[in-house]
Amino acid sequence: MTEVDLSLVVTAHDETAVCGPTMRSADAAVAAARDAGHRVQTVVVLDAATAATTAYFDQPRFAHWERWAMAEGDLGRVRNAVVPRLAGRNVAFLDADDLFSENWLVDGLAVLADAEAAGERVIAHPELNVVFDGQHDVLVNLDQGSPLFDPHLFYVRNTYDSLCLAPRAAHLEVPYVHRDIPRGLSYQDWQFSVETMNRGWRHVVVPDTIIFKRRRDTSLVVESNTRKAIVRALPALAIDRVRDLGRVTRPDPRA
Repeated sequence: MTEVDLSLVVTAHDETAVCGPTMRSADAAVAAARDAGHRVQTVVVLDAATAATTAYFDQPRFAHWERWAMAEGDLGRVRNAVVPRLAGRNVAFLDADDLFSENWLVDGLAVLADAEAAGERVIAHPELNVVFDGQHDVLVNLDQGSPLFDPHLFYVRNTYDSLCLAPRAAHLEVPYVHRDIPRGLSYQDWQFSVETMNRGWRHVVVPDTIIFKRRRDTSLVVESNTRKAIVRALPALAIDRVRDLGRVTRPDPRA
């Protein structure tokens, strides 16, 4: 498969009508990236999708998207299965009930291109996460270089959302772990943030970009919070090492 600049992956499970605004926002962001000269692959991954969701995405208006059927039923597993099949040097994910600003892809790709030219390994995040529907919040993401950034924050929360824009190499180097909510283990994106940072990937914020996160009554986040799930024990978060998280410039052999 010919390599392209970006693969955008929309993952769908049990969504239908709410996917309309999602896909419009995705198409607008893809159009902006293509207008800037980027080659973009667009894929809808139907992961253990309901019949209604599959039927929804079978509409002719989504014919310009590749549609892949999978049965992983897990955010981490489906991403690990999808990434090796993608054609993009960079990868962005979008959940089928969320949205992002029209400039997210084009501005994020510009940040990654500047980093690559400087020989840096960078993972990009939007400046804001706007949570809507079942909950209303505005979360400001912290650039790793910000004076407000403190690696000890990872003891209490994930500083970065899972809907990042990253080189495909980052996902291949640091695969996602599977969630095990019945045993109290979740937050795969939290672990991905810590492990990539520990391996020398720098997490940056793209100014003036937004991801809109729909908070439903039932979701992975809600279930994880209800069960009081935690992130797995990670060597990089050890009390005598956490202060160095974000300062590592090469893979840590103890990880």
